[in-house]
Amino acid sequence: MSRPWMPFYISDYIADTMHLGTLEHGAYVLLIAHYWRHGGLPDDDLKLARIVRATAEQWSEIRPALRPFFSEGWTHKRIDSELAQAAEKYERRASAGRSGGLASGSARRS
Repeated sequence: MSRPWMPFYISDYIADTMHLGTLEHGAYVLLIAHYWRHGGLPDDDLKLARIVRATAEQWSEIRPALRPFFSEGWTHKRIDSELAQAAEKYERRASAGRSGGLASGSARRS
């Protein structure tokens, strides 16, 4: 399933991230964007540094500020919930489309 957009609740984001610096904000947005597109993050600091376009040294400096937003294994409860809702909506629409196609096909054959 392609996910070309993601919900972004700016009020929640700002409330949760007021303490972050500019580099930390950018890194966090890149992490959540990668999470949305790929369904998760790797539990590997070098790969995470690449995702946020940072050197290993830069990543080690900003990592402590970003780590509290994620659970063990770099999972994110809010994004997991949004991904589940998106998958459910997609499946409902796909099912309705299949049902509509079957109904219109039956009508044409009658």
